[in-house]
Amino acid sequence: MSITRRDFIKTQAAMAAAVAAGTTLSGVKNADAAGEDDIRWDKGVCRFCGTGCGVLVGTKDGRVVATQGDPDAPVNKGLNCIKGYFLSKIMYGKDRLTKPLLRKRGGVFDKEGQFEEVSWDEAFDVMAEKWKAALKAKGPTSVGMFGSGQWTIWEGYAASKFIKAGLRSNNLDPNARHCMASAVGAFMRHFGIDEPMGCYDDLEHADAFVLWGANMAEMHPILWSRLTDTRLTKPGCEVHVLSTYEHRCFELSDNSMVFTPQTDLAILNYIANYIIQNDAYNKDFVEKHVTFNKATTDIGYGLRPDHPLQKAAANPDVGKFDPISFEEYAQLVSEYTLEKAAQMSGVPADKLERLAKVYADPNKKVASYWTMGFNQHTRGVWVNGLLYNVHLLMGKISEPGNSPFSLTGQPSACGTAREVGTFAHRLPADLVVMNEKHRAFAEKVWNLPEGTIAEKPGFHAVLQHRMLKDGKL
Repeated sequence: MSITRRDFIKTQAAMAAAVAAGTTLSGVKNADAAGEDDIRWDKGVCRFCGTGCGVLVGTKDGRVVATQGDPDAPVNKGLNCIKGYFLSKIMYGKDRLTKPLLRKRGGVFDKEGQFEEVSWDEAFDVMAEKWKAALKAKGPTSVGMFGSGQWTIWEGYAASKFIKAGLRSNNLDPNARHCMASAVGAFMRHFGIDEPMGCYDDLEHADAFVLWGANMAEMHPILWSRLTDTRLTKPGCEVHVLSTYEHRCFELSDNSMVFTPQTDLAILNYIANYIIQNDAYNKDFVEKHVTFNKATTDIGYGLRPDHPLQKAAANPDVGKFDPISFEEYAQLVSEYTLEKAAQMSGVPADKLERLAKVYADPNKKVASYWTMGFNQHTRGVWVNGLLYNVHLLMGKISEPGNSPFSLTGQPSACGTAREVGTFAHRLPADLVVMNEKHRAFAEKVWNLPEGTIAEKPGFHAVLQHRMLKDGKL
């Protein structure tokens, strides 16, 4: 199809108005104006963040010349944010890498040299040469790859198969280790399976929204526009925002809370205690669907064994947890009173109590959202889990409008980093290398001899950097 520049601008204005009104313009994609631009439009997906907005990509003479929101996409309903509208620009930015860079000195590879553009053939030859030398000298544990949630799913699967099946190494880890790994750890501990249980439609069904370390207005603008529409059109809808600093989401907030870093842990335990003390928890749901466990505390921070903070920890790197009763759990959180939470967090008591009452109200549907505020936390798995505790106590989970939802920052931190096994401990399809049956299944699919895939997890991203520094990788 083709469309003139004038009609393109008019269409964007119409779609923006339609999204604000909660409608779509399904006929926009069929626009076939007889303009002189002769632009071809194809469907695509925005690659800037993890929202998953559909886009229409306009090409002319082999170049991307424009993009617009796809009106048939259920996520963004034809609207793009400023990042999506500039997709066509990043393709041709002057600082965009278009060729491999290799450190050289005197015309040959030298890791202390300066970056120079080289051909793909030379880049692959050098990589192959170095990989072969390392494998011969030190074996599979000496090679690895650092991946990304920016990879496509196909690229991630190819990397997983190449490193784990081809080079016999589990030293493959993505940059998602620095963010979404916390969410994954909590998903697996609490539910035994990865990925959120909510969906974007909760944005239209919730009665209250709580943002925990999520600047949706700037990081996930399309989702924020949907949340804003619900807040402004649904009577009684509330927005609560918690952060260590003020950001644009505070402009819409009904209850703004800036807390001392790390003390969101105490706030969440206070909310759980409030629910229990007021006998507000969903007894039937808890009895049927919830079990309680106590995690090991004072576990250090994953630092080197000789680091003072790691040496001072009573249980460094221990991930064990033990079953406890509901009564024991209630006793554990009972010390987190309103006064203690307010003192620790620096948040006024009336604001904390207002938040607790929202979660404790059985008639209010609550959607909780977080991004890096939780997932790059020094206790990321814990803080994810404490929010699940609150939702599980009330049974406010896995139903329209009631959802704890971890928002992803990258376009494929779920599909590429997790689903196809680009983490050091994982295999495709949510399988893990430590499970003998999982390894056997992967070996069968990949036509590998039995016992090919290593059973020990490889170096995760942080360890990769340490091992590089120590000369072991």
